[in-house]
Amino acid sequence: MTIKAIQTAGRQFIRTNAFVSLAGNGLSAVLGLATLALLARLCNQDELGNWLLFLTVYALTDTLRSGLLLNALIRNLATEQDPLQLRRWAGAAWQLSFGLLGGLSVLLLGGAAVGYWLGYGPDWPLRATWLTVLGLVSLPVNISGWLLQARARFKAMQLVRISVQVLFLGSIGLGYWLHQLDSTYLFTAYTLTHLLVGGVVIVNGWAQLGTVLSGTSVERRVLLGFGRYSMGTLLLSNLLRSSDRLLIGSLIGPEAVVIYTLPQRLIELIEMPIRSIVITDMPLLARQYGQRPLPAWAAYFNQQAGRLWLLVLPLSVGGIVAAGPLVQLLGGGNYADSAAILRCFMVYALFLPLERYSGIGLDIVDKPAQNLLKVGCMLLVNLLGDLLAILLFQSVLGVAVASVATFLAGLLLGFRLLQAHAPVSIKGAVVAGTKQVRDLTKKMQHEWVH
Repeated sequence: MTIKAIQTAGRQFIRTNAFVSLAGNGLSAVLGLATLALLARLCNQDELGNWLLFLTVYALTDTLRSGLLLNALIRNLATEQDPLQLRRWAGAAWQLSFGLLGGLSVLLLGGAAVGYWLGYGPDWPLRATWLTVLGLVSLPVNISGWLLQARARFKAMQLVRISVQVLFLGSIGLGYWLHQLDSTYLFTAYTLTHLLVGGVVIVNGWAQLGTVLSGTSVERRVLLGFGRYSMGTLLLSNLLRSSDRLLIGSLIGPEAVVIYTLPQRLIELIEMPIRSIVITDMPLLARQYGQRPLPAWAAYFNQQAGRLWLLVLPLSVGGIVAAGPLVQLLGGGNYADSAAILRCFMVYALFLPLERYSGIGLDIVDKPAQNLLKVGCMLLVNLLGDLLAILLFQSVLGVAVASVATFLAGLLLGFRLLQAHAPVSIKGAVVAGTKQVRDLTKKMQHEWVH
């Protein structure tokens, strides 16, 4: 393989949606880590813990919106060419988003008021108010992202996403300079950031705000019918991560949330490429499922899943070895207890590639309800493990150990459910992936020599 051939292949890869997705997610992960590292050094632990709890609840509400509408929009907009029908789909998305926001706001404000009346969570009424305001001003950002992704405009989609992070990172520096960097300032800055970016996407036409009255009951029913399973799966998946922080914050305290969150953000450096590769591979696997005999599709599935597992293996081992320096690099010298938690996360990172492929495999073979069942069982294992670790041992490390059990259970159950519909297996994936990487290495060595 000549240098010119390598350069040509590299230029072709850079133009692909897979590269745009990987690069955008990579930059987003780096900006997220930079933001957390800065806040860990500039905020006290109580204020940072309050901010992380606020962000956790917002992520849950955002997951409900995207889970209900994103995949359904992609399915119906990807091949749609009629301008009038495009406006109807966008309008239906706006209408459902407003309806969902109204329902969530009532639940948040009502729950916060009841908790305050009972003497629990005195800060939650203020947080719930900010969450409601943020949910409203972030609608243009979120809907523009869904519509851009549905039309395969990945560069614009990533630009919107990264702009929010860059502006918020800048506002942190401003808050530090003004000596106002507390949780209330962070709530305000995050909301204003979404308001500013939302205004830009409305002016550019990416959010299609003018279509809000165009949606009809036909489009709303289709979006709701398709989105119910994906919303449930995404919600439960998000709860797998956020439930740990919510339980730790409620039963131990905000400082413990920070100790747990630092390594959780570091593990995103492994989750990000896994997510990008799986999202890019899913349409191809879906097409192959309809075109190939089932045994051939299963062999291809095993090959793709096993290859990703093998690529993650050295990253996971490296993270276990270098856990101490990685935590110190992100949070400074005040979070040494986070190193042991990171090592646990690196163990469950070994299960992630195969677990994620088992989930998309169930969706591809038209069994989304079983995928929802799998994630629901994982959440149950996680909640029971968290409560055991916190109530009996007051141990944040025990919560991380519960995460290992959670993803192992998801991996085993996912493949067990998928095996009823296709001849796939964990062993087959590992063997097929190892063989493919070995053959690719030999081929590259041969071409390089010749």
